[in-house]
Amino acid sequence: MWDFLRTEYVYNDTTYEEYYSVDLGRLTDLVSSFMLYVTIALLIALAVAFVVVKLKKTDSLPAFLKFTTAITVGYSVSVIAVLGYLNIVESVIDEKINTNFWLIIALLIFAVLSTVVSTILKLKNSKAFKPVALVCTGLSLAYMIVILFVIPAKKAKYEPLSIYGMYVISALIVAVVVALAFLLDRKEKTGGTKSIAYAGICIALSFALSYVKFFTLGAQGGSVTFASLLPLMIFAYKFGAKKGLLAGVIYGLLQFIQSPQFYQTMQVLLDYPIAFGAIGLAGIFRDTDALKNDLIKFVLGATVAVTFRYAAHVVSGYYVFSSWAWEGYGALAYSLVYNLFCFVDLAIVLVPAVVIFSNKAVVNKLINQ
Repeated sequence: MWDFLRTEYVYNDTTYEEYYSVDLGRLTDLVSSFMLYVTIALLIALAVAFVVVKLKKTDSLPAFLKFTTAITVGYSVSVIAVLGYLNIVESVIDEKINTNFWLIIALLIFAVLSTVVSTILKLKNSKAFKPVALVCTGLSLAYMIVILFVIPAKKAKYEPLSIYGMYVISALIVAVVVALAFLLDRKEKTGGTKSIAYAGICIALSFALSYVKFFTLGAQGGSVTFASLLPLMIFAYKFGAKKGLLAGVIYGLLQFIQSPQFYQTMQVLLDYPIAFGAIGLAGIFRDTDALKNDLIKFVLGATVAVTFRYAAHVVSGYYVFSSWAWEGYGALAYSLVYNLFCFVDLAIVLVPAVVIFSNKAVVNKLINQ
C-alpha cells in the first residue's frame, strides 16, 4: 500500500527495502507549519469580514455566521484529511499502530455508538434511556479495567513507579472531574440532535486546529496549538459540563489516533480521554448566578478545565516517564515543569475567547440560541 514511499537497493547481492519515514515526518511538519499560516490568514479575513458586515449590513449577520461556520467546517475537514493521512502513514511505517492501538480504537467506537444510541433513546423512549446508559457505562468501565491489567508496559522502564498510587490518584482525578460536572451543571441545556450536531462540529474544529501547531515538545508528547481547545470549550459552555465531558473524552481518543503515544495503559487513559475529558469543565460556571459576565464565567471554567488536564498529564509523567527526567530534576519536578505547556495552550485559547465573549451579538448567536 505504501509502495510510493519505498525504495530498494542491493548490497552484497542482497536486496533491501527502505521506507522514507524520516522524510515523511519532515513533510508532515512542513505542511503543519503551512497550515498554521493559512489558519491565521483565514481567521484574520473572517474577522475583518465580520466587522464590515456588522457595521454596514447588520441584518446579514446571521447569514454571515452560517457562511463562516460552513467555511470553517470545510477547512477543518480538509486539514484533518491531509494531515491525518500523513500522520497515519507515518504511524504505520514507524509501527506505532499495533494491537494496543486497535484496542483503544475499539473503545472510541464503543463510546461514540453508546453516545448516539443513548441520545436517540432519550428523545424517543425516555424509560429505556437510563438502563441503556448504565449498561453502556458499565461495559466501558469493564473494558477499561480489563485492558488496564492485560496490556503490559511498552518496556520495563515504563512500568509505573507505584501502580497502586497511580491508579488511586487517577481514580481521584476522574471522581472530582465527574463530581464537578454533575454538581455544577444542574440546569438542562438544549439537547437532542442539536447537541449532537454541535458536538460533531466542535470536535471536528478542535481536532483540525490540533494539527496546526506553534511547536511540539519532545518524544513524550505535548504541543502548543492554535487555540485547538476553544471549540470544545465553547460546546461545553453552551451545552453544559456533562455533555462537554463526554465530548472531551471522544476528542481525547481522537487525539490518540492522531499521535498514538502508548507506553503504559493507564498512561494512555490519563494523557488522552481523562486529560481532554476534563476540558468539559469549561462549562461549570455557566449557571452560577453570582457571576453575571459570560466572559468571566468562561475564563474561570476554562482555567479549571486546563488545571485538571495538567494534573492528569503530571500524574502520567511522574509515574510512567520518570526515566526521562532532566539532569538535576526529580520525577515530580520534571513532570510539573514539562507539562506547563498546558497553560501556554490556555493563554492562546483565551485571546480569541475574549474577542468572542466581548461581543453580545456573537454570544447570543453562538451560546444562547
